[in-house]
Amino acid sequence: MLDTRSYTLVVLGLMALGCGAVAPGADAGEKLQAGLSASPPFVMFTDQGPEGASIDAWDLIARTLGVESAFVEGKNVADTLEQLQAGLLDVAIGGISITAEREQHVDFTRSQFHTGLDILVRQGHDKPLLRLISSLFVKDKLPIVLALVLLVLLAGHVIWLVERSTADQATTFSRTYVPGVFEGMYWVLVTASTIGYGDKVPHRWSGQLVAVIVIIISLPLFGCFIAQISSDLTMQRLQSNIHGPEDLSGKRVAAVHGSTGAAYVRQLGVFAVAYDQMDACYDALLTGTVDAVVYDAPHLLYYANNQGKGRVAVVGRLFAPQDYAITVRQGSPLRKQINLALATLAETNEWRGIRAKWIGN
Repeated sequence: MLDTRSYTLVVLGLMALGCGAVAPGADAGEKLQAGLSASPPFVMFTDQGPEGASIDAWDLIARTLGVESAFVEGKNVADTLEQLQAGLLDVAIGGISITAEREQHVDFTRSQFHTGLDILVRQGHDKPLLRLISSLFVKDKLPIVLALVLLVLLAGHVIWLVERSTADQATTFSRTYVPGVFEGMYWVLVTASTIGYGDKVPHRWSGQLVAVIVIIISLPLFGCFIAQISSDLTMQRLQSNIHGPEDLSGKRVAAVHGSTGAAYVRQLGVFAVAYDQMDACYDALLTGTVDAVVYDAPHLLYYANNQGKGRVAVVGRLFAPQDYAITVRQGSPLRKQINLALATLAETNEWRGIRAKWIGN
């Protein structure tokens, strides 16, 4: 049995050890390896280093814990979590959603931010006619347009050359080059479209041969051209009718590989195009490769109010509610220490200032 004096010394010794404890990885001059990936406004990479809501929050947590840390950049959230599971990181920060699937492999701290998914589409107030015309000059349609133009120019010249000296001037082509070639191109378009007004008719066998060749070549080309225009008109109507997840059926939707948005789109049975980075999703939307982007609402709102202002818009209400948290390896004592720091900081003006600075209301 310990006497009172010995018992007191033991308790004081244990208290001293407890007060001197620091987070794992902070002793012996080591730094915590904090993984992150670009996810504005939580994590953004600049020439001065990473910045954003999660960076400021983690700096505050690290000061509270009395540890130093080094940031390790990943391609995306999925890549960062893989590094964490492999033991290459101590924590992962940023806009990381708590999901049941992820909790099978990593541990989450208490929630830092409550949000959900949303949908980003191209701004709908631009001119439909201009969008339709510009869509004809994209990479996959340009060869058809050029082939049609070449056919009209070439066949217009040929039919004028073989028919210009026909005696019946009422149904043939002008002898002068400029009006004659124009009439020839007009005849090619009328013939290719199968309208056939009959006001310009080839009379010579050579002109009739040209007509046969034009019909054989132009019918599939013109049919393909009309099909492309019809498709673009249909897609424009579909794109303008996206107001929520229920409208995504039949659309091309972009999402980040390994994100909760990608998982949600797959559950809907919608065709999803997965990209490694959010910037690639935004580029695909602006170029018309996809019709919408599904991702976490704060990221989409930040982009719509900054780089994408006037070009894109967030539509509908939040869906698939979720929470963001810091992630640690399973069983890591860091989880408890970070939770204690979060509980201490939650009601401080400094913590509320971070939210107001980067996220607002």
